[in-house]
Amino acid sequence: MEEIIVRIGGAAGDGVQSAGLTLAKTFSRSGLYISTYNYYQSLIRGGESWYQIRASDEKVRNQGSGLDVLVALNADSLERHTNRDINEGGASPLSGIAIYDPGTIKNFKKYNEVKYCPVPLRDIAMKFDANPLLKNTVALGAVVAALGLDFDVFSGVIEKVFNKKGKLVDANISAAKEGYEYYLQNYSVYRKLDKFDRKLYTISGGDAAALGAINAGMQMYFAYPMTPASSFLQFIATHGKKYNVFLKLTEDEISAINAAIGANYAGVRAATGSSGGGFALMTEGVGLSGMTEVPLVIYEAQRPGPSTGLPTKTEQGDLNQVLGAGQGDMPRIVLAPGTVEEAFNLTKEAFNLAERYQLPVFVVTDLYLAEHDETVSFDLNYKMDRGLLAKDNEPDYKRYEFTETGISKRAFPGQPGLMHNEDSDEHNEYGAVVSDAITDPTQRKLSMEKRMRKLNEYIKEIPATKTYKMDDAEYVIIQWGSTRGAVEEAVDCMRKNGTKIGAVEITHIFPMNHDIQKLIAGKKKIIVVENNFSGQLNGLIRKEFLVDTTFIGKYDGEAFFPADLAMQLEEAIFGKKINVEEKL
Repeated sequence: MEEIIVRIGGAAGDGVQSAGLTLAKTFSRSGLYISTYNYYQSLIRGGESWYQIRASDEKVRNQGSGLDVLVALNADSLERHTNRDINEGGASPLSGIAIYDPGTIKNFKKYNEVKYCPVPLRDIAMKFDANPLLKNTVALGAVVAALGLDFDVFSGVIEKVFNKKGKLVDANISAAKEGYEYYLQNYSVYRKLDKFDRKLYTISGGDAAALGAINAGMQMYFAYPMTPASSFLQFIATHGKKYNVFLKLTEDEISAINAAIGANYAGVRAATGSSGGGFALMTEGVGLSGMTEVPLVIYEAQRPGPSTGLPTKTEQGDLNQVLGAGQGDMPRIVLAPGTVEEAFNLTKEAFNLAERYQLPVFVVTDLYLAEHDETVSFDLNYKMDRGLLAKDNEPDYKRYEFTETGISKRAFPGQPGLMHNEDSDEHNEYGAVVSDAITDPTQRKLSMEKRMRKLNEYIKEIPATKTYKMDDAEYVIIQWGSTRGAVEEAVDCMRKNGTKIGAVEITHIFPMNHDIQKLIAGKKKIIVVENNFSGQLNGLIRKEFLVDTTFIGKYDGEAFFPADLAMQLEEAIFGKKINVEEKL
């Protein structure tokens, strides 16, 4: 692939993310595929932040390994991302060009592998406006020049970003143009990227999940803000009115899940969402949905715990929490998208599954997936399935009728002739409580078996498990969620070195498709890759299929980088210690 990796580094308040998004849009409008990585702290100002964009003429699946172009907005970023002795979060140090302001960054250690390109960012910016963030636009102009991109495409993005706000647009375009020309007058083009005449769309995982919910006919969303689930919430807040979605910011997560259950009971497609700490408060509500058999979609975006953990970092540590939420035995479905496109598609699927099987369905993402942008292609076609519904005035209506599938006809409040009781206590077919004066053990047994039979039906329709290069694989990686892109690229890397390895990519986590057993049978080694310490999917795989596995975990708050992962996999398979610097 012809690709480039650009990183913009600075502190919170320096406009790092805004600059990164502007550059990402410029790449996209140039017909290049992108994948981004947002590294930031839970500070309003200060600290270390960076935003990375990987752009290519072919589809990219992750943020990549290595670094070609650095825009350093402060001295710390210039030192950190050129330093050969550190490898922050797995992100490789710069081996290309560094653009920085010599007026504010003066004394630093230089490395032979880096070509330093000082540009007077602040001085140029001050010619057009006193806003200190204008220097970022100057820097982006220099990047556009360094990569041989069309300046008119970049200026068009500026107009869009600033919404054609007169003098503000003019100042930014003028500042960008001077940064562009300054670079070309003083330095050579680092790498010329081709422009492609194709229309590409980019969106983040959280936004894609919210868009999928809207496409699925969601009419209400209830939530209390919590990173990283807030990207879903913010998308609904921004676009929901246009699509007739009612948004309610509740006083807490307990209210959010109960309101969503009430709306679904009333016949409205509704959902709720949170991150691990907020979802902990929803646990009792999950049980209510399970007992009353009211459909419910829950968007759960993971971040490191326990407690508030690392609020702005990523991890896959909530799987056990999701699988165990709600007291007692109850059916649930757990979906885990591995890409931004899958976040869109699986969220759409979740709403149909929730109503078809009348149970809670989880869409589990993480901060990395929720908050990074990818180039996508969406299919907006959707056929709504509201499940088994009762007709008006059905004789002897039984809300919880014991059926062969475990699915009973659902009625909405106010339907003529369908009076029934919905209760959080155990109940019989009519909904009457069976545990007041005397508990009826027979009814309890029948009701429990009725609910659990739903999973037997669902298992029949689980789509075939996705795989990557498994046709001749001798070794197999099992992964779930956002590790997919890094795993696939690590597989490519290892196959170039002659290792026959493939990947099993699980999106339907629970219940699990038993075709996995055939896919992993007879392999020399089964390796489970997860962004957590304890190997939560690994434990589920070992329990479900009674196989020996090797676990590779990452729990430093950052996503996997493909080159580092490939080296870990080689060591796990061959027992070799690999020199990271030589490999990179």
